[in-house]
Amino acid sequence: MSLQTEQLIFQVDTREIAAELEVAPGTVRGLFGVSGVGKSTLFSLLAGQGQSTFSGKICYDGQSLEKLRADQKVAFVSLMFQNPDTQFCMATPAEELIFCLENQRVPKEQISGKVTAALAFCEIPHLAQRSLAVLSGGEKQLVALACCVALGSRYLLLDEPFANLDEATTAFVIGKLQQLQQSGVGILMIDHQLKNTKGWIDEWYVLDQTTLTLKTRAQLAAASEQQKRRQPRLAKIEPTQTVLQLKNFSLPLADHQLRLPDRALKAGQMIGLTGRSGLGKSTLLKALIGAVEFTGTIELNHRSVQKQRRQIFKQLSWIMQNPQDQFVAATVFQELANGQQADLWVEQKLRELQLEDKRSESPFLLSQGQQRRLAVACFLERPVDVLLVDEPTYGQDQENAWQVMRLLQQKANEETLILIVSHDQELLQTFCDEVWDLNQMEEPRHEKIESDHQIRRYFTHRFTRLFSK
Repeated sequence: MSLQTEQLIFQVDTREIAAELEVAPGTVRGLFGVSGVGKSTLFSLLAGQGQSTFSGKICYDGQSLEKLRADQKVAFVSLMFQNPDTQFCMATPAEELIFCLENQRVPKEQISGKVTAALAFCEIPHLAQRSLAVLSGGEKQLVALACCVALGSRYLLLDEPFANLDEATTAFVIGKLQQLQQSGVGILMIDHQLKNTKGWIDEWYVLDQTTLTLKTRAQLAAASEQQKRRQPRLAKIEPTQTVLQLKNFSLPLADHQLRLPDRALKAGQMIGLTGRSGLGKSTLLKALIGAVEFTGTIELNHRSVQKQRRQIFKQLSWIMQNPQDQFVAATVFQELANGQQADLWVEQKLRELQLEDKRSESPFLLSQGQQRRLAVACFLERPVDVLLVDEPTYGQDQENAWQVMRLLQQKANEETLILIVSHDQELLQTFCDEVWDLNQMEEPRHEKIESDHQIRRYFTHRFTRLFSK
């Protein structure tokens, strides 16, 4: 009785990878590997959703996955996607849960109870009727987990479940997953951060270019520390003139507000922004471009951002949390060139980003980590005074995460002010001049913003991305 592969060989690009693995009921193992190596592809195959060429067998409790109908597969396995947006079909969490259960032909009289139980298990009943479009990345992860819980599969495949979560929410989700494990659910999880599961997951499958091997946490931790010591460091420039000023700034949100201290931020600085999931970090970046309502004053080059909305992207760029929202070209090469850059520069950046073999592919077919690196690189040569970056190291292995941060530091050294939203405290402390804990700037809000207003505001934000390049 287990999730087991037998002589499985699958293909990623032109590579063939041999993958022998096993996860027993009530146990948990991790899956580790560099960005783009094929971890999500393997998960798609294990869930019966993959389109990659493969040979061998995938079995659940002795039954071949290939012989199971789609509705039968769900009894055995559920997959939580790396990007929750790509798996949601409905407008609200409640509707999404109902949709999942209806597709499994759950009797109508049982659906309401299962929806309520799944929301209660993940402690998100308050999100049930909220629009999925306006939820934070962390809140969406919890909704995706609730969908898996509602389906009641015997095995869970979790693709980067903590990528958008703060430390407290990560600990909360781990506690919930441990409850599922204790109830007999087998769990296989992709994660780039060993620290997230310290004291819980000791055995990790490591996927490289051709094979899958089982290693211990201690072995991976030792290799990770050695890699950190080898990472090159860049010298920082001295920040110069003020480019962004905050005065009496307050950002009203659904049930709270963020009140930031008066600050004058200078060209060449890197400012880290961190805080709990759903706090409003991404919304804060939108406020800095004048796309959402706020009180107080934001001045960009000594002029109010609200008085220069039509011209603001001549001075500022915004790298979004979901990189697919900003891609416009047909190939990776064209996206990076942006119709302006010389071929030699593009080829150099492709090598730095480890995307040389992806130059002719659509950006939308890259892995999440590869998309993130491409999204960051697309703005590096654009001369701007301020660069806003939302979760740039999401979905990255350690080496690529450091590479992305070095690229951003190079940009800062060209006298660009960079504000970075991230949950990775270690990287922020290593690279940033200051790290702002927005949890310390949260205040209660007595009146609540209505959900329909949030939805209208959300689609207004979406239109602004058309002008982000």
